Amino acid sequence: GLWSKIKEAAKTAGKAAMGFVNEMV
Repeated sequence: GLWSKIKEAAKTAGKAAMGFVNEMV
């Protein structure tokens, strides 16, 4: 449902943010 889509988007965004932080460091 909608909630699982939101959770998936949040998970993907979290991974992207982590990768971005790793690139900065």
